[in-house]
Amino acid sequence: MFANAVPNHTLRLFPDANHNFTGRYEELVQAILAYFEKHENDSFEKARRMGQTTAVVTPRWIDVEGVKNFRDIGGWPVRDGTGYIRERLVFRCGHLVNVTPKGAETLRQLNVIAAFDMRSEPEIERQGVMANIPCLTRYPSAVFSKDDYSPAALASRWQGYFEGANGFPKVYKVILEKGSRSFRNIFLHMLEHHSRQSTKSLIVHCTAGKDRTGVFIMLLLGLCGVDEEIIARDYALSNLGYWEPESELQKKAEMLNVTIDDMRMVMSAPFLAMKNTIADLKKTYGSIEGYVRDKCGLTTDQIEALRDLMIVKIAFEERQLFRPRF
Repeated sequence: MFANAVPNHTLRLFPDANHNFTGRYEELVQAILAYFEKHENDSFEKARRMGQTTAVVTPRWIDVEGVKNFRDIGGWPVRDGTGYIRERLVFRCGHLVNVTPKGAETLRQLNVIAAFDMRSEPEIERQGVMANIPCLTRYPSAVFSKDDYSPAALASRWQGYFEGANGFPKVYKVILEKGSRSFRNIFLHMLEHHSRQSTKSLIVHCTAGKDRTGVFIMLLLGLCGVDEEIIARDYALSNLGYWEPESELQKKAEMLNVTIDDMRMVMSAPFLAMKNTIADLKKTYGSIEGYVRDKCGLTTDQIEALRDLMIVKIAFEERQLFRPRF
């Protein structure tokens, strides 16, 4: 039946069955059980229905004037349902170059003490750095070296983006290979300067806050046991948080001799791109923890300390005493 091929409804038709489903009881029961099992195991859908696209108690998206794509990574449940990611500890965003005095005041109110800037030297030369903000230290954390901005290296990375969801993981593989030292430094800073009792927070950012930043946040959430689908959906939220004017996209397209649709793809954050990246990472390192241990050099004790810092341990259902917000 055609209706059975439509994915966005709960109707299922049983050809030739009468209104009492005579002789079809077993088939009916199995269809009902299969439906509930599918949705029971869909971690992102479960979190969404419980209102966690906006975080648990506080908004995920925060308006920091002059900064794009600023959001809290907290609030997502861990896979086994025993806790959730601590809120107001780690923020992700695009570059902070254009932050206004009002935006800087918002960062002060969020008690941000560190901003890890994963942009490379050529980007910083072109874009600049953020204005000095009292009590907030900028940590240069470049993933790519100056040599990685040679025409050949740039052409290779951009070609991966042009290929869409299947090409992004090629670029993210390079980020994983070249970014391990920067990632290690962020992990160690978290262990040294933050605690469960502290209200201090930090920012991780690159230019758009989606690629290099997205790979690091994938590692952090994955290390804490957040479901892969949720990690990919969190990454894909950059489709809402980051944009460039059409005129700017057209200018870049002409400069690179590509189409404006190619540029839109570069600026996107495809859900499948992160899903495929995680799958590729697991093939190479066995697990996200394997990468963090082997490439970032963290010990088992340090990994457990990060989890202890990041995860609020509480029964999952006890947190749902509010109306979902979308």
